Amino acid sequence: MEWSSLIADGHGPVYLRIVQALERAVWSGALRPGQRLPAQRALATELGVDLTTVTRAFNEARTRGLIDARGPLGSFVAPPKVELAQLVDLSMNLPPSPGGGQVADMLRRGLSSVLTRSDAGNLMTYHIGGGSRADQLAAQQWLKPMLGKVEAEALVVTEGAQAALSALLLALTNAGDTILCEPLVYPGLLHAARVLQRRLQVVECDAHGMRPDALARAARKHSARVVYLNPTAQNPTGHTLPQERREALATVVRAQNLRLIEDDPYWLLENQAAAPLALLAPQHTCYISTLSKCLSPGLHTGFVQLPDGVSRQGVLDALRAVNLMAPPLMNALVTQLILDGSAQAMLKLVQDEAAERRYLAHSALSPRFLQHCAGVHVWCRLPAHWTDASLTHAARLQGLGIAPSSAFTPEGVAINDAVRISLGAAANRQELHRALRQLDQLMHVAATENTGWTV
Repeated sequence: MEWSSLIADGHGPVYLRIVQALERAVWSGALRPGQRLPAQRALATELGVDLTTVTRAFNEARTRGLIDARGPLGSFVAPPKVELAQLVDLSMNLPPSPGGGQVADMLRRGLSSVLTRSDAGNLMTYHIGGGSRADQLAAQQWLKPMLGKVEAEALVVTEGAQAALSALLLALTNAGDTILCEPLVYPGLLHAARVLQRRLQVVECDAHGMRPDALARAARKHSARVVYLNPTAQNPTGHTLPQERREALATVVRAQNLRLIEDDPYWLLENQAAAPLALLAPQHTCYISTLSKCLSPGLHTGFVQLPDGVSRQGVLDALRAVNLMAPPLMNALVTQLILDGSAQAMLKLVQDEAAERRYLAHSALSPRFLQHCAGVHVWCRLPAHWTDASLTHAARLQGLGIAPSSAFTPEGVAINDAVRISLGAAANRQELHRALRQLDQLMHVAATENTGWTV
């Protein structure tokens, strides 16, 4: 086993990289249950680290149930644990919990600071929508990696991305208007468009994403003023628009004088993510970011940067119709966590955990099925013997929840035989690995081999 190369690819302190190397070797089959591990002193020598580091790593691996210690006989790869959970839900896109007590400690310290430094009565009353000056300062800090310097006057703080999206649709369009989008989109857009009586018009795509020429034609043909894109680790496909395509689309947006809603919740989970379109077409783009998809749904706060020409008051009026205000206590906690650096520390934990889960998905799912793996989800194309509905039903019978492509398809568009598998909701990596292996085996089985799996 190439310990050195596996550890070089890991995250965090050396002892945790050794634990990650053990996990990866188990997922890939390089280490099997019952296999004896190198002696700690020998491994320390091989890696050029002190014995204490290896001992700490082995202790952590035992805590995680990866290895068994058998006294003078040494340490061995542990057998898999039997899980009794009724359902492993891989249908909901959540950021993975890093585990341990670090996140809980950050939340306790953040809440303590908020309650100590704030007037409790002020946290329990109505607040003006859009965020306070402190909230806007936190938004500026959160958006800086994506957008650089952002003017506070251009920012709106919302209760999550869905409220922001609905408010933008109300502010930028009228009932019956056409919104241009891709053939597979975030379900929140489908729901908002249906409820608000907006019509979605799909624009042709190729392997690189939405085609610029097709966008220009669709804008002219349908007299559309708004286009929606989720350009980084797209939900559900996991596809990321390359830089050249972003530039070409931005050119069309400017030339056609379109308003672009750039929904970008996964940017911070991607390594070397391309520049947002908001930097390429800044006078035309409403940019949405949220903590829900890269920290926790419990921190349900969204940030919107508005371009010149889009009335902030108009968006606030629309937001008021959707959601009167974000809970002041939650806003105050999010602002505190961002401004004291806790949110960034929490983000690093989630980034590392998400990277490990993506690695795990690549090792557990056949390349025959896995098309894209990014952010916190995987997009799998299905073999001919499965439809998205039949596989979803069969997986449910085996205690696994997945999301069929039909959940992401606008009305009137042909449904793909594909499924989205979310990596974050599983309680831990062991549970996720078992579920992914189970799904991989299921996808290899013809649906006709068990009539109870067909729908």
